[in-house]
Amino acid sequence: MNEMMPPHSARHFRRTAVVLLLGGLTAAQAHAQSAAWSPQKAVEFIVPTAAGSSMDVLARLIQDLWQRNQLVTTTMTVQARPGGGGALAWSYVSQRTGDGHYLAISGPTLLANDVLKIGPLKYQDVTPIAQLFTEYGAFAVNANSAIRTGKDLAQALTTSRPPSFAIAPGMGSSSHVALLRLARAAGVDPNKLTIVPFKGANESATAVLGGHVDVVIATISVLEPHLSSGKLRAIALAAPKRLTGANANIPTWTEQGLDVVEGNWRGVVGAKNLSPQQVAFWSGRLAAIVKKDEWKASLVRNSWDADFRIGADAESFLKTQYEELRATLAVLRTDK
Repeated sequence: MNEMMPPHSARHFRRTAVVLLLGGLTAAQAHAQSAAWSPQKAVEFIVPTAAGSSMDVLARLIQDLWQRNQLVTTTMTVQARPGGGGALAWSYVSQRTGDGHYLAISGPTLLANDVLKIGPLKYQDVTPIAQLFTEYGAFAVNANSAIRTGKDLAQALTTSRPPSFAIAPGMGSSSHVALLRLARAAGVDPNKLTIVPFKGANESATAVLGGHVDVVIATISVLEPHLSSGKLRAIALAAPKRLTGANANIPTWTEQGLDVVEGNWRGVVGAKNLSPQQVAFWSGRLAAIVKKDEWKASLVRNSWDADFRIGADAESFLKTQYEELRATLAVLRTDK
């Protein structure tokens, strides 16, 4: 074989063989390593809100489906790192540059923190893996509240003592943006409103249950137990149309004459500068579970509106959302 090779080709072949042997790799193994990736150690799945929040529930659902279907065979833990409107969690993941063993649930405050200059993290400092779905929030009050409809709330905003609002996980979240849209529709300066941010939506709902804040804006999956028990009353839904099932009785803002539609999207991101192979592994694992009956049942149960995107489509989604959010948040004073 060597006699048929030009001298320089023979030398190159021998050099390559020696390098591969010294490294303990065959040529086939070397090619496989460059073409594919899979986790080789424990995976950390980070949640940017408090334990028990809708993001936490989502991460644990994904973990369960991955491991039960043997799509991820290494150890995997879900960890809540709330704070800074999600900045603590996303910064923790971002700093593991190029390491595919760190993932996080993403949401609107990933972009809002960048727009509002809350910390140094930019949304480009994490790697988009996939967009999963959008869920819409409702405005709810304590069952004892005199506010019974969305129109009542819009009118209350124009009084000398407007109601206070509980939002999560911080300024720029979908609940906050929904409130900004309501203020604009009602002709009210949002800078004059009392807005109380919480680390998780469950905490914001508890504040209204306890009478400490007047109105909570949160997703149906969080509010559902309190609505079912009759302790909270939903007065308006920030969705393009009514929900189906048990919450079909909640009117949209549009039905009540106010243009307030705001979606609370959910996605998965990884550390900064992940390789295409790492992104492909995780996006492929997510693509596999969204086809499962358990996932589809969760969409219905939690009123999640499926909107699965990966690759360039997921990156484009974040860019578009960022520009829209920047325009919406421009109404806020930076000195507030």
